[in-house]
Amino acid sequence: MVAYKTGSFQRILKLLDPSCRAGLVYGPDAGLVAERAATLTDAFAGKRKGAVEVVRLDDKDLAEDPARLEVELRTIPMFADGKVVRVAPGARLDVPMLKTLLDAPLAGALVIEAGALRPDSALRKLFEGHKTAAALPSYSDERSVSELIDEELDRANLKIDNETRSYLMARLGADQAMSRAEVAKLALYAADRGSVTVGDVDAIVGDSAEIAVENFVYDVSAGETKEALYELTRLAVSGTESSVALSALGRHFTQLHRIASAQAAGVAPEQALRSLRPRPHFKREKAFIADSRRIGAQRLLEALPLIQEAVKRARLNPDLERAVAERLVLTLTRARERGSGARA
Repeated sequence: MVAYKTGSFQRILKLLDPSCRAGLVYGPDAGLVAERAATLTDAFAGKRKGAVEVVRLDDKDLAEDPARLEVELRTIPMFADGKVVRVAPGARLDVPMLKTLLDAPLAGALVIEAGALRPDSALRKLFEGHKTAAALPSYSDERSVSELIDEELDRANLKIDNETRSYLMARLGADQAMSRAEVAKLALYAADRGSVTVGDVDAIVGDSAEIAVENFVYDVSAGETKEALYELTRLAVSGTESSVALSALGRHFTQLHRIASAQAAGVAPEQALRSLRPRPHFKREKAFIADSRRIGAQRLLEALPLIQEAVKRARLNPDLERAVAERLVLTLTRARERGSGARA
Protein backbone atom coordinates (compact mmCIF):
# COMPACT_ATOMS: atom_id res chain seq x y z
CA MET A 1 0.00 0.00 0.00
CA VAL A 2 1.10 3.59 -0.51
CA ALA A 3 3.05 5.42 2.23
CA TYR A 4 1.06 8.65 2.37
CA LYS A 5 2.74 11.97 3.03
CA THR A 6 1.46 14.81 5.17
CA GLY A 7 -1.46 16.60 3.53
CA SER A 8 -5.21 16.99 3.57
CA PHE A 9 -6.53 14.03 5.54
CA GLN A 10 -9.84 14.08 3.68
CA ARG A 11 -7.93 13.89 0.39
CA ILE A 12 -5.90 10.95 1.68
CA LEU A 13 -9.09 9.11 2.66
CA LYS A 14 -10.44 9.51 -0.86
CA LEU A 15 -7.23 7.99 -2.24
CA LEU A 16 -7.44 4.86 -0.08
CA ASP A 17 -7.78 1.65 -2.05
CA PRO A 18 -11.15 -0.09 -1.45
CA SER A 19 -9.21 -3.19 -0.39
CA CYS A 20 -7.64 -1.31 2.52
CA ARG A 21 -9.04 -2.64 5.81
CA ALA A 22 -6.42 -1.44 8.29
CA GLY A 23 -5.02 2.00 9.03
CA LEU A 24 -2.25 3.31 11.24
CA VAL A 25 -2.75 6.96 12.24
CA TYR A 26 0.39 8.41 13.83
CA GLY A 27 1.92 11.74 14.84
CA PRO A 28 3.06 13.84 17.83
CA ASP A 29 -0.29 15.62 18.38
CA ALA A 30 -2.45 13.19 20.38
CA GLY A 31 -5.59 15.24 19.85
CA LEU A 32 -5.14 15.35 16.08
CA VAL A 33 -4.34 11.63 15.91
CA ALA A 34 -7.47 10.77 17.92
CA GLU A 35 -9.64 13.03 15.78
CA ARG A 36 -8.37 11.54 12.53
CA ALA A 37 -8.58 7.98 13.87
CA ALA A 38 -12.27 8.65 14.54
CA THR A 39 -12.67 9.95 10.98
CA LEU A 40 -10.96 6.84 9.59
CA THR A 41 -13.21 4.65 11.75
CA ASP A 42 -16.27 6.32 10.23
CA ALA A 43 -14.79 5.90 6.75
CA PHE A 44 -14.36 2.15 7.32
CA ALA A 45 -17.93 1.93 8.65
CA GLY A 46 -19.22 3.78 5.58
CA LYS A 47 -22.95 4.19 5.10
CA ARG A 48 -23.58 1.46 7.67
CA LYS A 49 -22.05 3.64 10.42
CA GLY A 50 -25.01 3.31 12.79
CA ALA A 51 -25.11 -0.46 12.41
CA VAL A 52 -21.37 -1.12 12.78
CA GLU A 53 -19.86 -2.19 16.09
CA VAL A 54 -16.79 -0.19 17.19
CA VAL A 55 -14.53 -2.04 19.65
CA ARG A 56 -12.03 0.07 21.61
CA LEU A 57 -8.87 -1.62 22.91
CA ASP A 58 -6.08 -0.12 25.00
CA ASP A 59 -2.84 -1.30 26.58
CA LYS A 60 -4.66 -2.68 29.62
CA ASP A 61 -6.96 -4.82 27.46
CA LEU A 62 -4.04 -6.31 25.51
CA ALA A 63 -1.97 -6.85 28.66
CA GLU A 64 -4.79 -8.80 30.30
CA ASP A 65 -5.47 -10.82 27.15
CA PRO A 66 -2.68 -10.77 24.49
CA ALA A 67 -4.95 -12.65 22.06
CA ARG A 68 -7.80 -10.12 22.37
CA LEU A 69 -6.93 -8.25 19.16
CA GLU A 70 -6.78 -11.44 17.12
CA VAL A 71 -10.08 -12.67 18.58
CA GLU A 72 -11.83 -9.38 17.75
CA LEU A 73 -10.52 -9.29 14.19
CA ARG A 74 -11.42 -12.93 13.52
CA THR A 75 -14.89 -12.91 15.11
CA ILE A 76 -17.90 -11.89 13.05
CA PRO A 77 -20.28 -9.73 15.14
CA MET A 78 -23.64 -11.35 15.88
CA PHE A 79 -25.75 -8.22 16.32
CA ALA A 80 -24.11 -5.73 13.92
CA ASP A 81 -23.55 -5.36 10.19
CA GLY A 82 -19.80 -4.97 10.63
CA LYS A 83 -17.00 -4.20 13.04
CA VAL A 84 -14.15 -1.70 13.41
CA VAL A 85 -11.49 -2.39 16.03
CA ARG A 86 -9.78 0.79 17.24
CA VAL A 87 -6.56 0.45 19.24
CA ALA A 88 -5.58 3.33 21.54
CA PRO A 89 -2.12 4.99 21.55
CA GLY A 90 0.65 3.26 23.45
CA ALA A 91 -0.83 -0.22 23.24
CA ARG A 92 1.91 -2.86 23.05
CA LEU A 93 1.52 -4.62 19.74
CA ASP A 94 3.21 -7.77 18.50
CA VAL A 95 4.13 -6.67 14.96
CA PRO A 96 4.83 -10.19 13.57
CA MET A 97 1.46 -11.37 14.94
CA LEU A 98 -0.19 -8.29 13.46
CA LYS A 99 1.34 -9.06 10.05
CA THR A 100 -0.08 -12.59 10.22
CA LEU A 101 -3.50 -11.11 10.98
CA LEU A 102 -3.32 -8.66 8.07
CA ASP A 103 -2.25 -11.42 5.68
CA ALA A 104 -5.55 -13.27 6.28
CA PRO A 105 -9.14 -12.08 5.70
CA LEU A 106 -10.41 -9.99 8.61
CA ALA A 107 -13.88 -10.03 10.15
CA GLY A 108 -13.67 -6.25 10.54
CA ALA A 109 -11.51 -3.20 9.91
CA LEU A 110 -8.62 -2.09 12.12
CA VAL A 111 -7.57 1.41 13.19
CA ILE A 112 -4.42 1.89 15.28
CA GLU A 113 -3.46 5.20 16.92
CA ALA A 114 0.21 5.90 17.62
CA GLY A 115 2.52 8.73 18.55
CA ALA A 116 5.52 10.01 16.61
CA LEU A 117 7.04 7.02 14.77
CA ARG A 118 10.50 6.89 13.24
CA PRO A 119 10.78 5.84 9.57
CA ASP A 120 12.39 2.57 10.71
CA SER A 121 9.57 1.74 13.13
CA ALA A 122 8.49 -1.88 12.56
CA LEU A 123 4.82 -0.93 12.98
CA ARG A 124 5.05 1.93 10.51
CA LYS A 125 6.97 -0.17 7.95
CA LEU A 126 4.35 -2.93 8.20
CA PHE A 127 1.47 -0.58 7.40
CA GLU A 128 3.40 1.27 4.70
CA GLY A 129 4.29 -1.94 2.89
CA HIS A 130 1.21 -4.12 3.34
CA LYS A 131 -1.20 -4.42 0.40
CA THR A 132 -4.37 -4.10 2.54
CA ALA A 133 -3.13 -1.48 5.03
CA ALA A 134 -2.16 2.18 5.05
CA ALA A 135 0.05 4.39 7.23
CA LEU A 136 -1.48 7.84 7.65
CA PRO A 137 0.79 10.55 9.10
CA SER A 138 -0.96 13.27 11.10
CA TYR A 139 0.91 16.51 11.73
CA SER A 140 -0.62 19.83 12.60
CA ASP A 141 0.07 22.38 9.90
CA GLU A 142 -1.46 25.53 8.50
CA ARG A 143 -3.86 23.56 6.32
CA SER A 144 -5.21 21.27 9.07
CA VAL A 145 -5.71 24.15 11.51
CA SER A 146 -7.41 26.22 8.81
CA GLU A 147 -9.73 23.32 7.97
CA LEU A 148 -10.60 22.96 11.65
CA ILE A 149 -11.53 26.66 11.86
CA ASP A 150 -13.67 26.41 8.73
CA GLU A 151 -15.53 23.36 10.01
CA GLU A 152 -16.47 24.92 13.34
CA LEU A 153 -17.33 28.39 12.01
CA ASP A 154 -19.30 27.02 9.04
CA ARG A 155 -21.35 24.97 11.48
CA ALA A 156 -22.24 28.21 13.28
CA ASN A 157 -22.79 30.16 10.02
CA LEU A 158 -19.93 32.53 10.86
CA LYS A 159 -17.42 34.14 8.52
CA ILE A 160 -13.80 35.12 9.24
CA ASP A 161 -11.46 37.36 7.24
CA ASN A 162 -7.85 36.43 6.45
CA GLU A 163 -6.32 38.76 9.05
CA THR A 164 -8.50 37.41 11.86
CA ARG A 165 -7.90 33.83 10.69
CA SER A 166 -4.11 34.29 10.85
CA TYR A 167 -4.40 35.84 14.31
CA LEU A 168 -6.62 33.01 15.53
CA MET A 169 -4.25 30.36 14.16
CA ALA A 170 -1.36 31.96 16.04
CA ARG A 171 -3.37 31.88 19.28
CA LEU A 172 -4.44 28.25 19.10
CA GLY A 173 -2.53 25.69 21.12
CA ALA A 174 -0.63 22.53 20.29
CA ASP A 175 -3.39 19.98 20.73
CA GLN A 176 -5.91 19.59 17.89
CA ALA A 177 -8.75 18.58 20.20
CA MET A 178 -8.13 21.57 22.46
CA SER A 179 -7.91 23.87 19.43
CA ARG A 180 -11.27 22.62 18.21
CA ALA A 181 -12.77 23.27 21.65
CA GLU A 182 -11.37 26.81 21.59
CA VAL A 183 -12.83 27.53 18.14
CA ALA A 184 -16.19 26.06 19.19
CA LYS A 185 -16.15 28.34 22.23
CA LEU A 186 -15.33 31.29 19.98
CA ALA A 187 -18.22 30.39 17.66
CA LEU A 188 -20.61 30.31 20.59
CA TYR A 189 -19.37 33.71 21.76
CA ALA A 190 -19.82 35.28 18.32
CA ALA A 191 -23.14 33.56 17.55
CA ASP A 192 -25.68 35.59 15.54
CA ARG A 193 -23.12 38.27 14.63
CA GLY A 194 -22.34 36.87 11.21
CA SER A 195 -18.57 37.07 11.53
CA VAL A 196 -15.67 36.70 13.96
CA THR A 197 -13.39 39.65 14.77
CA VAL A 198 -9.93 40.02 16.27
CA GLY A 199 -11.63 41.41 19.37
CA ASP A 200 -13.64 38.20 19.70
CA VAL A 201 -10.45 36.15 19.49
CA ASP A 202 -8.78 38.30 22.17
CA ALA A 203 -11.80 37.95 24.43
CA ILE A 204 -12.20 34.18 24.16
CA VAL A 205 -9.14 32.30 22.88
CA GLY A 206 -6.33 31.88 25.38
CA ASP A 207 -5.83 33.39 28.82
CA SER A 208 -3.06 34.10 31.34
CA ALA A 209 -2.20 30.41 31.46
CA GLU A 210 -1.13 30.72 27.82
CA ILE A 211 1.87 32.81 28.89
CA ALA A 212 2.89 30.23 31.48
CA VAL A 213 2.62 27.43 28.90
CA GLU A 214 4.79 29.37 26.44
CA ASN A 215 7.36 30.11 29.14
CA PHE A 216 7.33 26.44 30.12
CA VAL A 217 8.09 25.04 26.67
CA TYR A 218 10.91 27.51 26.05
CA ASP A 219 12.42 26.86 29.49
CA VAL A 220 12.47 23.12 28.74
CA SER A 221 14.12 23.52 25.33
CA ALA A 222 16.65 25.89 26.88
CA GLY A 223 17.52 23.35 29.59
CA GLU A 224 16.27 25.65 32.38
CA THR A 225 15.09 23.04 34.88
CA LYS A 226 14.21 25.32 37.79
CA GLU A 227 12.32 27.81 35.63
CA ALA A 228 10.36 25.07 33.82
CA LEU A 229 9.26 23.51 37.12
CA TYR A 230 8.24 26.95 38.37
CA GLU A 231 5.97 27.45 35.34
CA LEU A 232 4.41 24.04 35.97
CA THR A 233 3.57 25.21 39.49
CA ARG A 234 2.01 28.41 38.11
CA LEU A 235 -0.15 26.35 35.78
CA ALA A 236 -1.26 24.06 38.59
CA VAL A 237 -2.23 27.04 40.75
CA SER A 238 -4.26 28.51 37.88
CA GLY A 239 -6.09 25.20 37.45
CA THR A 240 -4.44 24.28 34.13
CA GLU A 241 -3.76 20.56 33.73
CA SER A 242 -0.15 19.50 33.27
CA SER A 243 -1.19 17.52 30.19
CA VAL A 244 -1.95 20.83 28.47
CA ALA A 245 1.64 21.95 29.00
CA LEU A 246 2.96 18.58 27.83
CA SER A 247 0.90 18.74 24.63
CA ALA A 248 2.28 22.22 23.96
CA LEU A 249 5.76 20.88 24.61
CA GLY A 250 5.22 18.19 21.97
CA ARG A 251 4.26 20.83 19.40
CA HIS A 252 7.23 23.02 20.40
CA PHE A 253 9.75 20.19 20.02
CA THR A 254 8.17 19.13 16.71
CA GLN A 255 8.69 22.64 15.36
CA LEU A 256 12.22 22.77 16.75
CA HIS A 257 12.93 19.50 14.95
CA ARG A 258 11.66 20.89 11.65
CA ILE A 259 13.95 23.89 11.92
CA ALA A 260 16.91 21.80 13.06
CA SER A 261 16.41 19.40 10.14
CA ALA A 262 16.20 22.33 7.73
CA GLN A 263 19.42 23.79 9.13
CA ALA A 264 21.15 20.41 8.77
CA ALA A 265 20.05 20.38 5.12
CA GLY A 266 21.62 23.77 4.53
CA VAL A 267 18.45 25.90 4.72
CA ALA A 268 18.83 29.22 6.52
CA PRO A 269 16.91 29.06 9.84
CA GLU A 270 15.22 32.40 9.20
CA GLN A 271 13.88 31.03 5.91
CA ALA A 272 12.69 27.78 7.49
CA LEU A 273 11.01 29.74 10.27
CA ARG A 274 8.61 31.34 7.80
CA SER A 275 6.99 27.97 7.08
CA LEU A 276 5.99 27.32 10.70
CA ARG A 277 2.35 27.66 11.72
CA PRO A 278 1.88 29.08 14.21
CA ARG A 279 5.13 30.97 13.89
CA PRO A 280 6.99 31.75 17.13
CA HIS A 281 6.46 35.24 18.50
CA PHE A 282 9.07 37.58 17.06
CA LYS A 283 10.52 38.11 20.55
CA ARG A 284 11.10 34.37 20.82
CA GLU A 285 12.60 33.72 17.39
CA LYS A 286 16.28 34.10 18.38
CA ALA A 287 15.85 31.74 21.33
CA PHE A 288 13.89 29.32 19.12
CA ILE A 289 16.63 29.16 16.49
CA ALA A 290 19.35 28.92 19.13
CA ASP A 291 17.60 26.03 20.91
CA SER A 292 17.00 24.11 17.66
CA ARG A 293 20.65 24.50 16.66
CA ARG A 294 22.05 23.56 20.07
CA ILE A 295 19.84 20.50 20.65
CA GLY A 296 20.08 19.19 17.08
CA ALA A 297 17.66 17.27 14.87
CA GLN A 298 18.57 13.80 16.15
CA ARG A 299 18.11 14.54 19.86
CA LEU A 300 14.89 16.43 19.16
CA LEU A 301 13.58 13.41 17.25
CA GLU A 302 14.50 11.15 20.17
CA ALA A 303 12.65 13.44 22.59
CA LEU A 304 9.31 13.33 20.74
CA PRO A 305 8.32 9.75 21.76
CA LEU A 306 9.21 10.59 25.38
CA ILE A 307 6.88 13.58 25.32
CA GLN A 308 4.12 11.59 23.60
CA GLU A 309 4.36 8.86 26.23
CA ALA A 310 4.20 11.46 29.02
CA VAL A 311 1.07 13.02 27.48
CA LYS A 312 -0.60 9.63 27.35
CA ARG A 313 0.33 8.75 30.94
CA ALA A 314 -0.80 12.13 32.22
CA ARG A 315 -4.21 11.76 30.57
CA LEU A 316 -4.70 8.19 31.76
CA ASN A 317 -3.56 9.00 35.32
CA PRO A 318 -4.81 12.50 36.25
CA ASP A 319 -3.68 12.10 39.87
CA LEU A 320 -0.10 11.53 38.70
CA GLU A 321 0.06 14.01 35.80
CA ARG A 322 2.09 16.59 37.75
CA ALA A 323 4.66 13.96 38.72
CA VAL A 324 4.78 12.68 35.12
CA ALA A 325 5.35 16.21 33.83
CA GLU A 326 8.08 16.97 36.36
CA ARG A 327 9.88 13.73 35.56
CA LEU A 328 9.81 14.54 31.85
CA VAL A 329 11.18 18.03 32.53
CA LEU A 330 14.08 16.57 34.51
CA THR A 331 14.79 14.03 31.76
CA LEU A 332 14.79 16.57 28.94
CA THR A 333 16.54 19.48 30.64
CA ARG A 334 19.28 17.35 32.14
CA ALA A 335 19.87 15.84 28.71
CA ARG A 336 20.23 19.40 27.38
CA GLU A 337 22.68 20.28 30.17
CA ARG A 338 24.82 17.19 29.56
CA GLY A 339 24.83 17.59 25.81
CA SER A 340 25.09 21.32 25.25
CA GLY A 341 26.12 23.25 28.31
CA ALA A 342 24.70 26.62 29.29
CA ARG A 343 22.03 28.50 27.45
CA ALA A 344 23.18 30.46 24.44
